[in-house]
Amino acid sequence: MRGLWITLVPMMAAAALVLWGGERMARREDVSRIPADRTRLLDFSSALQEELGRIDQLYAGHLATVAESAALNTPAVLADRCQEPAAIRTCHVFQKKEQKLEVEGTLRRPSERVPEVVIEGGKRPFNPNTAIILPEDLGQREGSESKGWITAPDHSHRLYWQRISSGQLVAMVIDFVEIDKRLDRYLTEWMNGPFAPLRESGEFVSVLGPGQRELAASTSHSGQGPAALLIPCRTRLGEWQVQSWDRFEKVARHDPETLAATFALTGILVLLGVFLCIQQNRAIRLAEERVSFVNRVSHELGSPLTNILLNLDLALDAVTLQPQQAQTRLRLVGEEVQRLARLVSNVLTFSRSERKALDSQPQPCVPDEAVEGMLAQFQPSLDRRGIRVEWHREAGETGSFDPDALAQIVGNLISNVEKYAASGGWLGLESRIENHRLRIRVSDHGPGIPHKHQARIFQAFERVTQNVNEGSSGTGLGLAIARDLARRMGGDLTLVPTNIGTIFECDLPMAAHLAVVKKSNTSAA
Repeated sequence: MRGLWITLVPMMAAAALVLWGGERMARREDVSRIPADRTRLLDFSSALQEELGRIDQLYAGHLATVAESAALNTPAVLADRCQEPAAIRTCHVFQKKEQKLEVEGTLRRPSERVPEVVIEGGKRPFNPNTAIILPEDLGQREGSESKGWITAPDHSHRLYWQRISSGQLVAMVIDFVEIDKRLDRYLTEWMNGPFAPLRESGEFVSVLGPGQRELAASTSHSGQGPAALLIPCRTRLGEWQVQSWDRFEKVARHDPETLAATFALTGILVLLGVFLCIQQNRAIRLAEERVSFVNRVSHELGSPLTNILLNLDLALDAVTLQPQQAQTRLRLVGEEVQRLARLVSNVLTFSRSERKALDSQPQPCVPDEAVEGMLAQFQPSLDRRGIRVEWHREAGETGSFDPDALAQIVGNLISNVEKYAASGGWLGLESRIENHRLRIRVSDHGPGIPHKHQARIFQAFERVTQNVNEGSSGTGLGLAIARDLARRMGGDLTLVPTNIGTIFECDLPMAAHLAVVKKSNTSAA
């Protein structure tokens, strides 16, 4: 679990970061330009131009009617007539150079200043900078128009003039701020119908009135840059513009080479994380097992040493007065020494196996003699625990074996029965030679090995129970060393299925392939 947080989680985070960054690097965006529908735009522009022309003609007609009736009506009637067209502020009727008549039109805007209107060469205006000065011969030149428009200096008013006769001129000051507001309200409502196809099609279109005021827009065109198409609609009342933007579609794709490299690097990081996590957990577990192994070896070494010292003290006390008891104590000392020797032999063998320091030294050997010698070492301990031994010996032929390795295998199997199966009270030994192969079986009537532990009992430091049994907890190396020696000798050690107790079988060829080398310098182990 610690390896998961120490190694796997950081590696998975790095893999996720690489995957995200690689995807961003591999992403490509292709932009395609989709032109606006010119047919819809032209249809709308034509309708707008037609409507603006109609309004212009209608308004100009109203002004012309007022101008034509100016000479025929009284000032009061003329004032009433000036109320009919929108935005007329003043109406001036000139006779020669003199101002014949001036009437007020519609109500003025707050703080609105209407410019003066004078004839050139006549009365001097109060403020020449804001006044509209008309030429004396306006509309009388040959080929000139009889009516027209003049923009006032303040640009918010315009003058409509019309020559009625050679001696009579009518001029009306028009407030174009009010004209623009009225047109904006009217066109905004009028465009609901003609502008609907552009809005429904999703085109980026807007309509600007005089002063760049936006009257209508199909969709948001912010960020689209300058318009791709601009259609002007001009009349005497002002200028309107229909603006259109092309659409841009972004199609995302990924570069296959960059994406493949990203996936490959991500996969490598994931696999590396899993591998490192496994190795980390294995190293942690191995370290824990080695610490536990040291503790168990310390216990195993301490127990026989304590028994040896105790029995030697008792033997010394009884050597003179009770020689029989002294002999018994010395035999127990011998058993503990043999037990200590087997433990040290297992540890040294495991250490040499780890360092690949096991060498082959086959020599003539009778298997039953090796088994008999090892059984003799355990016999006092087995008798003391009440374990009855049954041995079927049929391996009396001489073969090429390593007697030390064979004795160590058999010793570890008998030691397991002594430690963990003493409750069964029985040890079965069977040795025979068949088809040039040696088979040795060690059986017991103990509690057996649970099925869930059978797959790993041959692993180093593995034990079925962690409890101390019969005064010894074991180091967890016996079966691992026995199988390793058997396999290095060309055979194998297996657990035979049984319903009662446990059965181990060692199968070896007659020619040995491995020997445990005993060196005089024990520090080399």
